Amino acid sequence: MCGIAGIFCQKGLTESDIDVVRRMNIIQKHRGPDDEGVYADASCCVLGHRRLAVIDLSKDGHQPFISDDGRFRLVYNGEIYNYIELRNELKGLGWQFKTKTDTEVLLKAYQQYGTACLSKFNGMFAFVIYDSERRDLFLARDRMGIKPLYYAILDSVLYFASEIKAICAVPMLRPSINYQSLFDFLVFNRTDIWDETFISEIRRIPKGCYATFDINGFRTTQWWKPEDYINTNDCPDKDVLMKIHELLISSVQLRMRSDVPTGSCLSGGTDSSILIGILFDHNEINKGYPTFTASFPGHSLDETRYIDWLNRKYPFKNIRTFPDADNAYNELSNFVYTNDEPTTSPSFYSQYEVMKLAGEYGVTVLSDGQGGDENFAGYQYFHGFNLYGLLRKKKLLQFSSELLKNILRKQDNSAYQTLVFQILPDSVKKKILLKTIPYLHPDFFYEYIRHSRIYNEFFDAEGLNHSLVRHFQYKLEHLLRMEDRNSMAFSIEARVPYLDYRLVEYILGVREDLKICNGETKYLQKMSLGKYTVPEILERRDKIGFGTPGTEWMLTKNWQQLTAENYADLTETFPEIFKKNVCLPKKGVDRWKVNQLCVWKNIFMP
Repeated sequence: MCGIAGIFCQKGLTESDIDVVRRMNIIQKHRGPDDEGVYADASCCVLGHRRLAVIDLSKDGHQPFISDDGRFRLVYNGEIYNYIELRNELKGLGWQFKTKTDTEVLLKAYQQYGTACLSKFNGMFAFVIYDSERRDLFLARDRMGIKPLYYAILDSVLYFASEIKAICAVPMLRPSINYQSLFDFLVFNRTDIWDETFISEIRRIPKGCYATFDINGFRTTQWWKPEDYINTNDCPDKDVLMKIHELLISSVQLRMRSDVPTGSCLSGGTDSSILIGILFDHNEINKGYPTFTASFPGHSLDETRYIDWLNRKYPFKNIRTFPDADNAYNELSNFVYTNDEPTTSPSFYSQYEVMKLAGEYGVTVLSDGQGGDENFAGYQYFHGFNLYGLLRKKKLLQFSSELLKNILRKQDNSAYQTLVFQILPDSVKKKILLKTIPYLHPDFFYEYIRHSRIYNEFFDAEGLNHSLVRHFQYKLEHLLRMEDRNSMAFSIEARVPYLDYRLVEYILGVREDLKICNGETKYLQKMSLGKYTVPEILERRDKIGFGTPGTEWMLTKNWQQLTAENYADLTETFPEIFKKNVCLPKKGVDRWKVNQLCVWKNIFMP
């Protein structure tokens, strides 16, 4: 797990370009405190790297990594978990290895298979390979977008880095705000939707894509598409349950490959608790294995009682942090700078504190339950997509049965709101949305909603499985971006077993009524993996989702005053977006967004 950076230009580079990459390395030092490397080919390329040593801690893992023949240079951020199996495969094809690193495996797989190597990698990765013979650059990201890769093209010069703040170090960059990104953030609470960022001049290589940059320019190709796997599995139910069980165990075991101390993030939910059970039942985990939790004593969102119940079954050590309104207030600037862009919920500040705690405890690799909700339809509003799909298919009896069971189980209102939103005419949808955000200027709203991928594509799902695809395409990555920044801020590698591509592809192919059944989300997960947690967690009907009492935080005196000041600042800076002379946003999450956006503006666009 590392930070990468570089500059590429066919016309040649200067000594100042090397200085820029060195500056990028300094900015990204938190991503790799163990080693630093810079390679410069004055004819067209400078590569920079910061290393966090996780696999093979020796100097053999130094980057930029050079191929045996000297032709290729690689900078790489991530982990190829199946590197041992791939190395054996490549050995069978005649390749010889000088190190025990996954870095060498990655580069030789590229030399052997070209772009087809990407489909062989089970892991999270963002890497760049410079071909000194052809004088071109190859850039690639993993399927889900777990690891970041940003770029800017200024006067035919390509700049890239693992974090936006590093590209902001480029002297010639003149950042301007991306209004479409701002719109989707304010209206739909979404960021990181495709290749956009909050800065118009900086983009990301989209998830599941690779790019080339050569004399013919910059070209992007999508190499993995989740929609290719939808409804492809018609196995008997028993076989489906066994296969999911097998795949997640394999995923967890692969992600335990590490030469540094490991631990886990743990809430009181199904996803992270099941991972703990698998770790203890299928891996040589010692008593006292460290887990890290955010706790809010006395609050309804506190989940530590569930963790205590799980702890009776498995002898892990639970270490807790206690985020509060004052902590968040004092850390706001650091938090916004860490995340590069505004975040969508105060929950991510709690995640930041969990990562800080793990770093203080000496853990370098953390397992996390991210992706469980997207795989197994865990969000309450998935009921709405499921009901809409049944209605579209005219399965009225099944629709009525599921709707009744939703009501009897007292599911969250988002289930019914999502269903109704799917059915309403376009003009009515827009009016309803605008009423929920009274502080936005209507002209801004109607101009940018036309081009919103979230509005035009996320909500056009034809049913539950289609909506899961849309989540992998347009929602999951903003959660992964915040996980990456919050963990790497403290030099921690976060691993997400639920996002093993084999598991994702298989579950997308499973029929919908195994995912939501009898008004219950995560039915498939509970049936196949429920034995690894405890009944108190398995039988929960609420969905907190790493809950944080952010609404209460925003009502404290310090936050109320800060919100008023920051909203006034935003109305002065962006009068075409925010209304003057109206009440401040009332909802806690909207106040959180206003405060972050103002701080972000002052840091990244002074």
